[in-house]
Amino acid sequence: MKEGMKKLFGGRERVVVLAADHRYFGVVAGLEKPGEVLTPLLPYVDVLMTDPGVLRHAFPRSPENPVIVRASGCTSTMSIPVPGFLQEPAKLAYQQRTGRDFDKTYKEHKTKVETGKATAAEFEEYQILDSIVNRPDTIANERLILGAQDVVKEGGAAAAVSVYLKTEHQSQTLDNLATLSREAREIGLPILGVVAVGDALGYLEKDSDFLTRAGAILVAHGADFVKTYNCGKGFERVVEAAGVPVIVAGGKMPKGVDETRDSLALAYDSIQKGARGIDFGRRVWRHKHPVAMIQALRAVVHEGRTPEEAYAVFQECQEGQVPELKESRG
Repeated sequence: MKEGMKKLFGGRERVVVLAADHRYFGVVAGLEKPGEVLTPLLPYVDVLMTDPGVLRHAFPRSPENPVIVRASGCTSTMSIPVPGFLQEPAKLAYQQRTGRDFDKTYKEHKTKVETGKATAAEFEEYQILDSIVNRPDTIANERLILGAQDVVKEGGAAAAVSVYLKTEHQSQTLDNLATLSREAREIGLPILGVVAVGDALGYLEKDSDFLTRAGAILVAHGADFVKTYNCGKGFERVVEAAGVPVIVAGGKMPKGVDETRDSLALAYDSIQKGARGIDFGRRVWRHKHPVAMIQALRAVVHEGRTPEEAYAVFQECQEGQVPELKESRG
């Protein structure tokens, strides 16, 4: 297993992973043509994380980068509607209790959530209303789609499995992780345990107690390294409790802030608090200048640049002054 992890990190202290496994949910904005989008970014990342379909069909030849192959799936972002006759009693109860029309309020909240304009209270109420219209946790109902040997045959250097704690599918997704881990140990294949929350439990991304427990649970069930969220305050404890390398998810692109500076600050804070790397996707390939963005992030992770220093790298790359690739200071 140590050799497998060494291959991923390439002898470096830290690692830059490009997350591009989102299509197992369906077609994702910004990743409609994954080969065209990802190929220019690969020289600046250490590891690519993607799904079997992209790995097989998106590239004219196999990427030279080590690849973390997604091994869990069997779900999508398409909600499963609750039958209408079951919705009606809940809608009526809502209207009687609040004096507001359910359908109108739900539509207003949904629009605000999708445009990033919902307040915390509106987002919380939207989650409750949405659970009346759509079955909750359907995105968490994952199964294994590849075994350990399958991952190796696909050209993978590691496998990724998502775990959805605090959902009705937590036991099932933990079993996915444990099952694949048993197979992987026989052949020295590292397993990345992904702390997943989905939209319904998105608030847990900032819950340090939840993330601390989640990391420890994933390691106990076989994860060799963990992908999780930087919750801000208390993230050092998340890293310490895991006891294995932790890499940080980028999550959704921020709204109402400078997305470049926000991503650089997130990467810097994560590294300063003990993370061994980043695993950003949408923050890179949805960016207006993705190649410049990934080079600036690389400067944070491998050169120890501050967010301001890395922003200068970003600007230089925009202007065509491509910096020389450097190795980690640490």
